[in-house]
Amino acid sequence: MILVNGDSFTAGEESTVAWPSLIPNTINIALPGVSNDYICRTTVNYIENSGNVDAVIISWTSPNRLELSDKHLTPSSSRKYGHIVNEIFHDWDESWAKNKFITQVRLMEGYLKNKNLPFLFISAFDIQNLYHYDEFDMPTEYLGWPNEGIVEWMGNCPKGPEGNPLEQGHIKIALKINEYIRNLGWVS
Repeated sequence: MILVNGDSFTAGEESTVAWPSLIPNTINIALPGVSNDYICRTTVNYIENSGNVDAVIISWTSPNRLELSDKHLTPSSSRKYGHIVNEIFHDWDESWAKNKFITQVRLMEGYLKNKNLPFLFISAFDIQNLYHYDEFDMPTEYLGWPNEGIVEWMGNCPKGPEGNPLEQGHIKIALKINEYIRNLGWVS
């Protein structure tokens, strides 16, 4: 089974289909609005507790999200969570967020390699626009780095009111990922 994790672009929010459902033999544990903290934590928890994972696809989200007390905060989520967001993000530091993201990628890469699990990392959004290829070496298992991710793969397909891909976008995303993992031998 292929474990898939990510945010709303992977969970299929605003759509009747999510791209992981168009890939054979997957379980999708993605949730809308989550942070990379959540993605790391729940990926490890699922692998440790299920014992039924053959490969992993992680769709990384914006580094400008934090998980705090089971809430997923961004600098603009004050309308949902109130003034605490302004306090938390008062001195927000993009450099810190970038370093945290790089650390999360490296930790997840090391964990999955230690578990002998093949993996593929992709970007939902923000990451491909914030980082330059020569700033750090991404794992070779990162599809689309440095210029592409889900946003680019869905192109100008219709999007929901919140900007998430609708059915046509999910189909285009799944085609891109299916082609890549077929070449890796994960699916026939």
